[in-house]
Amino acid sequence: MSKVYADLTSLVGKSQSKFENPAGYNASASAASASGASSRADDSSLRASKAWEVAMGPGKALPMQAFMAWMSGTNVSIFSIIITGMILMTPLKSLVSVHQTFAPLERAKGPQVDLTMQKLAFVAINVAGVLFGIYRLSIMGLLPTTSSDWLAFIPAKQYVEYSL
Repeated sequence: MSKVYADLTSLVGKSQSKFENPAGYNASASAASASGASSRADDSSLRASKAWEVAMGPGKALPMQAFMAWMSGTNVSIFSIIITGMILMTPLKSLVSVHQTFAPLERAKGPQVDLTMQKLAFVAINVAGVLFGIYRLSIMGLLPTTSSDWLAFIPAKQYVEYSL
């Protein structure tokens, strides 16, 4: 059996200047990235873009929830009630945990990033999800919106005289 190997010991003492830089390599750019000044600015912009991704995440679920609501129909059945409950509960849970959702992006090392607009977008999208769930309940007839839904609270009419 023959062994194939490369003897690299002859390159140890020689100058490395005979090797050219690869195509696209910029020595000044690598020196600037090593300094770390631009990396902090890049870090804050990356955190801001990640915060926008987190803020727009619930909006990506709304079309799927609308499709599921359409597929379940408007009749009152266990499947449509479960779908409507999910449509309502998911944004409500997200609204309760806004600060916990953005906490990893706020606590990261480096300069502080203002996430107010991202949080407002997150809240607005989740409120739209809650409104869609309430609309869904209204379509199914589960919200008391007509006068006949409140008949139990109307006092009975008192008759003045009776005829036998």
